[in-house]
Amino acid sequence: MKSNTSYLARLFGYVSSSIPYFLISFFGFVLFAAAQVGAAEWLRRIVDFIENPNQTVQTILPLALIAIALIRGIGFYLSNFFMAFISNKLIHNLRVDLFKSLISMPVSFYDKSSSGHLLSRITFNVMQVSSAVTDAVKIIIREGLIVIGLLGYLIYLNWKLTLVLIIAAPLIGFIVSIAGKRLRRLSKKIQSAMGDVTHVSSESINAHKELKIFGNENLEIDKFNEASDANRIQNLKLESTNSIASPLIQLIISLALALITWFALDPSVITSMSSGTFIAFFGSAGMLAKPIRQLSSTNVMFQKGIAAAEDIFKQIDETPEKDDGSKIIKNSEGKIKFDNVSLKYPSSEEYSLKNINFELQKGSNLAIVGSSGAGKSSIINLIPRFYDATEGGISIDGTRIEELSLESLRDQISYVGQEITLFNDTIFNNIFYGDIDTSEEDVYEAAKKANAHQFIESFPDGYKTVIGDNGTLLSGGQKQRIAIARAILKNSPFLILDEATSALDSESERLITDAIAKLKEGKTTITIAHRLSTVEQADEILVLQSGEIVERGKHSQLILSEGPYFQLYRNQFDFDDGAVNIDAESNSNLLVNIDASKSYVSNLEQAWYENSLWPKLLIPFSWIYQFLFNRQKRYQISNSWKPNLLTIVVGNLTVGGTGKTPIIIYLAKLLKKEGLKPGIISRGYLSKSKTYPLLLNSETPIEESGDEPAIMFKNSQCPVVIGPNRIQAAKHLMENTDSNVILSDDGLQHFSLGRDIEILMIDGNRKFGNELLLPAGPLREPKSRIKTVDFTISSNRKWPSVAKYEMKYRPFKWVHMKSQKEYDIFDWPLKKEVNAVAGIGNPSNFFNLLKQLGFDISEYAFPDHHDFHKVDFEIMDNQPTVMTEKDAIKCSFLDHTNYWYLKIEAEVSDNFEQDFLAEIKSK
Repeated sequence: MKSNTSYLARLFGYVSSSIPYFLISFFGFVLFAAAQVGAAEWLRRIVDFIENPNQTVQTILPLALIAIALIRGIGFYLSNFFMAFISNKLIHNLRVDLFKSLISMPVSFYDKSSSGHLLSRITFNVMQVSSAVTDAVKIIIREGLIVIGLLGYLIYLNWKLTLVLIIAAPLIGFIVSIAGKRLRRLSKKIQSAMGDVTHVSSESINAHKELKIFGNENLEIDKFNEASDANRIQNLKLESTNSIASPLIQLIISLALALITWFALDPSVITSMSSGTFIAFFGSAGMLAKPIRQLSSTNVMFQKGIAAAEDIFKQIDETPEKDDGSKIIKNSEGKIKFDNVSLKYPSSEEYSLKNINFELQKGSNLAIVGSSGAGKSSIINLIPRFYDATEGGISIDGTRIEELSLESLRDQISYVGQEITLFNDTIFNNIFYGDIDTSEEDVYEAAKKANAHQFIESFPDGYKTVIGDNGTLLSGGQKQRIAIARAILKNSPFLILDEATSALDSESERLITDAIAKLKEGKTTITIAHRLSTVEQADEILVLQSGEIVERGKHSQLILSEGPYFQLYRNQFDFDDGAVNIDAESNSNLLVNIDASKSYVSNLEQAWYENSLWPKLLIPFSWIYQFLFNRQKRYQISNSWKPNLLTIVVGNLTVGGTGKTPIIIYLAKLLKKEGLKPGIISRGYLSKSKTYPLLLNSETPIEESGDEPAIMFKNSQCPVVIGPNRIQAAKHLMENTDSNVILSDDGLQHFSLGRDIEILMIDGNRKFGNELLLPAGPLREPKSRIKTVDFTISSNRKWPSVAKYEMKYRPFKWVHMKSQKEYDIFDWPLKKEVNAVAGIGNPSNFFNLLKQLGFDISEYAFPDHHDFHKVDFEIMDNQPTVMTEKDAIKCSFLDHTNYWYLKIEAEVSDNFEQDFLAEIKSK
């Protein structure tokens, strides 16, 4: 262990440039101490003046008092200000050197260090050093000069009595020495305990979501309480030591003063001293108590500072990251070679990588797959020399990477990972971080290529938006796109992707996949893959097991070989030899005759459609409903507003699902095919937007849009506006889009909105039930309303007497929810036994469709517009789960590979399209 002197010498190096300021401060201390002694002398003179008045002295004494106060004030300012200047400069320089040391440390240093302890060094420990070097020094100089001045003055007054005080000094020194050793030991423990407090706090703050989700608030409180209590105990021990040492020193001084008093009261002594001298002597001796007490307290500050300095300089003296290469690559050719590379981490006896060999040419795409712990990340760590290979060598463009400077090497590499690190700064600066020598226009261009420009501009402050710690104000997909924009801006020849599209919703994944495709152009790419669907197009795939390459080749080759890669792929996608094959002929008439025999609705709704007697008890309430409805209808019609665009309303007469969403999408596509620009308005049932009307975009959360508007927006690719007031929604659509046709979803009974065409949807299975109005029956308005609409369409089943047209549901795609990979309806890749999930108006429609497709299903029906949670799926068997698209759009939290949804589209009678377009042309 180094001595206190060595640490003080190093600390002196940090303040040596401030010696002129120190001398000014010292001069201030001298003035302050001189004023203190001057006050004692002024007291002696005033007492002597009382005994022997003198006209000259009478004038001088008041002026002397003013002078003493003025000198004291000047001294106080000079000493404190310039010492504070030195203190802050010391803190700044020490923190900068400490931060430089941390930045230059190798990755292995951070692997074995706690972030809380590292932060504590920069904050807490540096302040302890500052306290020792400046605050303690300030007290030592100021109070020391006062003690020296007062002692000199006491010797001047009576040197014999003063000797008694001086004799007590060795005893005081002995106590200070004993206490100092213990205080230093305790100070080290306090620093460690404070690091634990910072570490626990930092972990809990960073993991605040996990803490709440897992309900471990009390566990974290207990951990923090334990760390804080350990810190409290060490501080109490330190305070106990100091509290014993200080009174002992005070007691010794008091004993010395008592002894002086005893001698001074001797008649021979009293007679030899004037009254003023006697009072000045004891006054000055009493003044010694305060500075000596403060001097003794500096021992605590000093020992804390020395312990902190030891910890800080230990960090600064750590060996920095090895950078012994001297060669520079300005523009790499993009070639990299691993030649028999093995790696053993410093903390491990086992090899993490064994004999890794591969070579990549410019623009090639390598994927590395394997189970957790196989060594995928270890390969990535070697390329930028976060670690050095234990055996073998890595070269770029034929040059060993050890021969390259670290700056040059890492300048050739861009990285986008699953866990994105962003800074609490503006979006612009986070992208600009990729290349701080680039232009502002390049930043904007990088954001556009990363599909980030649109959502950035949607923020009130745009690129100047401050995104919070690690981008807390951004979604996962938005953070990924910022990271991709940063990598695009850097434009390095080598690109490392560590599963950059995992744990994202389908829309974000689509945007990010597109951005990554642009990022990879012309670059040599190495992809760490957990989801095998992302690496199927790789030029070569390496399969790792226990740090060794056990298989390599293209995706198709590895699948056919049925080796380790095939097993990984099979486990992830649940391959089954008994896959379903559906022929085109059986698909042509799907859902023509769906039997809705099984009920998944409420008892009341079931009674409506079974024509039970008991709902008829509610007929009086239906009369009231009809009266109120007719009154509202007349009022709305008299105050209606008609858009100056062609307006088409799609609705139903009954409660429950009738197929409005598929028909809206069908109509939108049909209108677009005719060269029109349809826009959709919807009430957005169960949407939770803070503002209405709301124009949906690709970033709109499902909670704000509701499920059906989100599906209409996604599948129709038309503008969609939601809002409970359809007139406001229509106006918002007209003002903010170039739509020339309005499609209103479920607005048949909203008479305030004028319309050109009305389309009525009817469930051909359930029809009108008991044909009574709510609440005795399912009708929203009388059945006679059929006569006033332009088109009536029956879904699920023909009903020629009522509906001229028929709509069928045509399934056409299976979509794997995690990878968003689509399979043709004929190519379902898994086994036939599935869980079927439906949270729609008529779940039986979906279940019967799956049965017609040959599936053996376990049915799980939920209420229409159900808000799904993970607990809803925990009761299901461990087999593939298939759901409707309407339900899937609310289940982005499902990260397992066994979840799918079925895409369907509406097919309407052939004559409908012709009649519908003719009606439009007539308007």
